[in-house]
Amino acid sequence: MPFAIEARSVPLAAVWLGGLGVVPFLVSAAIILVGPPERAGMASDALAAYGAIILSFLGGIQWGFATGGVNAVKENGALLGGLSFSVLPSLVAWAALLAPRETGLLVLAGTFLLVLLVDIRAARSNQAPAWYPSLRWPPTLLAVASLLAAALA
Repeated sequence: MPFAIEARSVPLAAVWLGGLGVVPFLVSAAIILVGPPERAGMASDALAAYGAIILSFLGGIQWGFATGGVNAVKENGALLGGLSFSVLPSLVAWAALLAPRETGLLVLAGTFLLVLLVDIRAARSNQAPAWYPSLRWPPTLLAVASLLAAALA
């Protein structure tokens, strides 16, 4: 179903909490872009750290989809695949924190987009609620825009 139709069924609490989760991305990027230059390094570190934390959180959600989700009984191969993917966002995020800052921010941005695509697929295969992509895409696009703006600043 189109996102606009599904958006009506997103629980209000999830919308608010998802929106609040974007605030650190926007504030950090704003400091980097228009704030005092002496704060840009700290804001860049904070942005990368927060991005890594949120990617780890999203990987945990994937773990939940793989182990329970809507279809709790899975073949071993499907379970292994879902669990394997669920740890990748955390591992990539950790590597991004070790990379030079601009590279790390770009890696985080790309990983956010990849996880969004996996979330859309999970909803289409009934492993996630049908409304889940409608919840995920607006904050993801704002997070990615913040990460890209900071990386290119």
